[in-house]
Amino acid sequence: MMFGDPTDVAIEAMTEPHLVAPSAVWGRMCLHIGDVVLGDFSDSHCSLYGAYCEFKELLDIPRPLWDESFDGLSHEQIHDLVRNAIYGDDERSMEAILADLQRYRNFDFLTNWGEQFDGFASVIIQEDDQTTTIMHRPHSAWANQSPPGPFVVAICSTIGFRNACSGLIEWFDSEAARLTPTEGRTKR
Repeated sequence: MMFGDPTDVAIEAMTEPHLVAPSAVWGRMCLHIGDVVLGDFSDSHCSLYGAYCEFKELLDIPRPLWDESFDGLSHEQIHDLVRNAIYGDDERSMEAILADLQRYRNFDFLTNWGEQFDGFASVIIQEDDQTTTIMHRPHSAWANQSPPGPFVVAICSTIGFRNACSGLIEWFDSEAARLTPTEGRTKR
């Protein structure tokens, strides 16, 4: 299933065809932003729940998704600021680390969202109400492995991003209900 418009932004997802109740929602997923694809759709039997929760949470974050510390920085500088604030190994106190985590966690994107996003270290921002920007650098660049992959900037419409997230969430909820045993469902 494709949720959204891949020429702008879309989330591609599917459950594994053999799944029957009772089961978690296992499948495949990736994100299309124009010509950029983030995620490995060929990786089968991935847990989709973590990504579902993160996309759902993104819909609840106040807009625009921006921090004043980004003012005047390039996309790569913003990416590095967020990644270092959350994952940097430095001399900050525990109090400073926790404060940075709280401040920048909403900008961390795709990290640990499921096996389909292994190797993706992305940052998401919204410089205004109309535009969502995703900046990506492979994990290898952070682990000092060579050669690091190229830095990628993918830009889409915020309304398109929100529509893709909403479509995925609706689909996931339907799949989770389908894969829940009848006796496990609550009556309404």
